[in-house]
Amino acid sequence: MSEAEREHRIRTKDDLADLVEQWGFLPLLKNKIPGFSVEEQTMPELWFAEGADGPWEWKGPVIRETGCGYGKVFRGKAGFVSREWYPDFANYRRNGYDFDARYEDGLAGRQDKLAYDVLAEYGSLISRE
Repeated sequence: MSEAEREHRIRTKDDLADLVEQWGFLPLLKNKIPGFSVEEQTMPELWFAEGADGPWEWKGPVIRETGCGYGKVFRGKAGFVSREWYPDFANYRRNGYDFDARYEDGLAGRQDKLAYDVLAEYGSLISRE
């Protein structure tokens, strides 16, 4: 195994799922914290490689298999939040409000309420579903 391969923890879908679970949350792309992203933890040749799956293709299966959250949760940037950390992460982002209180106080719109109700009824969904 080369030095470059040792530096990259993510080589498979399972590696990605494990790292999200281990770290609790993980931005998709490089950010101000060196090494704290799927992009930096994945071998560069796995991104959009012809004939090989990579992080982009693994997103949906990782979400479905682990129950983690994925969305634009890091100042408008995409990333993963583990199932364990999601309640605390969501409460922090909502300033302690639960969703119903945010909606009643006008801090969440009708579209937000619709999405919330669909997810409450059907559970985790990939956006194209």
